[in-house]
Amino acid sequence: MARPGTTTELKTSVLGDLRQLARTAPALARRQGWDYLRELGNAGRRDQLAALFARGDAPDGPHGALEGLIVGNLFGIPEAYLANPLLKIDPTWRGKTFEGDTGFNRLAPLARYAMPVIAPLYRGLRRVGPEMVGFGFTHRIETAAISPYNTVRALDYSPDEYRNPSVRTFPIKRTRDEIVELLPGLYLGRALLTMPNGEVRLIAYFALREFADENSQRVEPPCGSVISMWTSATAPHTKSAPPRYIST
Repeated sequence: MARPGTTTELKTSVLGDLRQLARTAPALARRQGWDYLRELGNAGRRDQLAALFARGDAPDGPHGALEGLIVGNLFGIPEAYLANPLLKIDPTWRGKTFEGDTGFNRLAPLARYAMPVIAPLYRGLRRVGPEMVGFGFTHRIETAAISPYNTVRALDYSPDEYRNPSVRTFPIKRTRDEIVELLPGLYLGRALLTMPNGEVRLIAYFALREFADENSQRVEPPCGSVISMWTSATAPHTKSAPPRYIST
């Protein structure tokens, strides 16, 4: 074995291992990747999140409804110290839905009471199924607005048709989300806020993933491979199913 400092030491990449796993067990890889992102966020490892974002691919998707996770705390703005304790109690945000070149955010029912306080003039929130939806956006493939200037899917909240708020307590109209794909069906995003002086500032990371469906069928990989992968998994199992909506 080579001594440290004499040769290049072997370095492991969790993302590399997850991408290997995704070849035979994509749903399991998504679940473990989700837990990894949550772990990095809880530990405040924004350096690692930035490295993962730089290694992400420009996504063909997302398509349809995806589950959302705020990864770590908000940062870089004075309001963060007020928002972060509330997010730990109930993050309210549930995910995003993509339809063609547009989309919207999904929130917990609590949002109908919180939004009149945070953004009193916003009238775009509505009840759809078990959730509140609103804060629409358009999206397209672009070059990232800040370093590492990779190719991303950019979400634009500024079109007037969505009437998104631009108040200090909730300036989503001045927010740009950028998304990369880490694994099939698992995305890492970052929120960028344009400040009054024109500076584009990173203020948060978030994750999106496709919902798991235990009723779906898939072709089994070679004998024993999935069993061995499942026995090595240590993260707690969470069941989730995609929401079905009837617009009202």
